[in-house]
Amino acid sequence: MYIFVTVQEKERYYADGPAGCNKARLELASRERCLVVPYQEFDMALVQDLQPRAVVMSGFGGHIQSRKVRWFLGIDEVLHKVDLPILCICGSHQVLGFSFNKDLRRVRQLRDEPIRKIKPNEDFPHRAQGDPKYDLSGFFVADGFFPITRIKPDPIFGGLPKRMIMRCSHYCEVKKLPPSFELLASSAHCQIEAMRHRERPLYGTQFHPEAYEAPFFHGRMLLENFAKIVRDFWATRDSARASRRTSG
Repeated sequence: MYIFVTVQEKERYYADGPAGCNKARLELASRERCLVVPYQEFDMALVQDLQPRAVVMSGFGGHIQSRKVRWFLGIDEVLHKVDLPILCICGSHQVLGFSFNKDLRRVRQLRDEPIRKIKPNEDFPHRAQGDPKYDLSGFFVADGFFPITRIKPDPIFGGLPKRMIMRCSHYCEVKKLPPSFELLASSAHCQIEAMRHRERPLYGTQFHPEAYEAPFFHGRMLLENFAKIVRDFWATRDSARASRRTSG
């Protein structure tokens, strides 16, 4: 079983229901059932209780400064302590960066880190924003399918070309690669498009592999590669356990 952590407020989660398309696409790629959990209810106790084979965390709209830091502390603890394959997507990729670049228990508020401002005569579309406190009209917004360039080989890119096409939907990014991570992919508008922990199968992607559409199926292949990473992780662990039982 996978856990899919949806970063939406609990009120919206219980009113609108979980993201069925994302759940279905994860199940299709992994051939495993997927339980959707709102992020404010996700923590170590839940992981220990459910014993999932992997965790995938969603992107999210809105602004990170509108969310209380304490709402992310359960995610933060899991990211640092749980030895499982984990994939963080878009907004959760940014939370992953915050989690390993800062001590979230000492941070009062997290703030958006926009890609960059649009130059005065630059021909890029502007994003209308209803709330004047969070005006995005002057910022570059990556919205559509963009080329993503692999920087370093990794199993998550198995069978994919060096220059992939992935769905992007963000105006923020991870500004600093965490010390324990390695850079896997970049784009023309975002340096840290994908990263991985140096010692664990803990991944972050700024792009949305789950939002593939015809004819751009590279995201589907990445999800299938992550599923293979999960299967190999557990096969290695089960083999080690069997070896210990035999030797004991």
